[in-house]
Amino acid sequence: MSTQLDFGEAMAQWADRNATISGLVLIGSRAHQDADQLLHADAYSDWDFQVIASKPKVFENASWTKDIPGFELRAYAVRTAVIGGVPKINAVFSNAEADFVIIPTISARLLRLCILLGLHRSAGRVRRHVQELAEVIRPGWRFLKGGNRWGNLYSRAVDDVTDPRLSDEDVRQLAEGFVCDYIWIVRKIARGELMTAQRMLHLGLAETNYQLLHELKQRRGGKTFTKARRIERIASKDELTELEIEGSLDAKDLRVAAEKSAATCCKFVKDILGETWRWPDIG
Repeated sequence: MSTQLDFGEAMAQWADRNATISGLVLIGSRAHQDADQLLHADAYSDWDFQVIASKPKVFENASWTKDIPGFELRAYAVRTAVIGGVPKINAVFSNAEADFVIIPTISARLLRLCILLGLHRSAGRVRRHVQELAEVIRPGWRFLKGGNRWGNLYSRAVDDVTDPRLSDEDVRQLAEGFVCDYIWIVRKIARGELMTAQRMLHLGLAETNYQLLHELKQRRGGKTFTKARRIERIASKDELTELEIEGSLDAKDLRVAAEKSAATCCKFVKDILGETWRWPDIG
């Protein structure tokens, strides 16, 4: 009696059959194998892969998924990865959800050469690319194909660079941008554009505060993840309260939420920069 493969095994077999795939890397919680319970997969975890492919255009449509037996495709979206600008596929199968970041083989070769030449050790574009790779894979990665060919690239990326960090000037620019977004939101509330104000509360003010807390925890040597991931498990009760946004489509509620977010921004910036930046007098 045959046994249903899990999705990782099915993808590994798919890659082994495909000569255009030189590397298949399982990343994220599904790949994590140490004792850190913050990172372990659970029943709600999806599958995250990096695919090193000589023919990346194959992934522009979903036809390749027909070669993964036992997993019927339900939805397929082609997007752009936030880091690196390469294609990212979000896919829902009958019994698995997965993300695929598609790395052209030529790009992987170039990055490996740059690392061999030591170009990632100096500030610049190469170092930023290596940091971006390292930040994504550092929580866990495991090669399902191509470890002999690409494993050293991944190990060097993690070992040789730290995760991207914000300089003091970067923090100031985030704070200045927050002020601009705050004023924009307040004016939209006064005009009665409550939905757009609510939207920017999350896209602008909340997102900035997530970035500031992430940087603050990095500077203090604490556990932290980008994009507010696992924040309920790593932030203090006070930090969660400071970050929380409650804003119904009511002008008063939205204004209170904006003021609270502004107070949180000021606190985080002060914790990072001391008294070198203050909220401006904007009337």
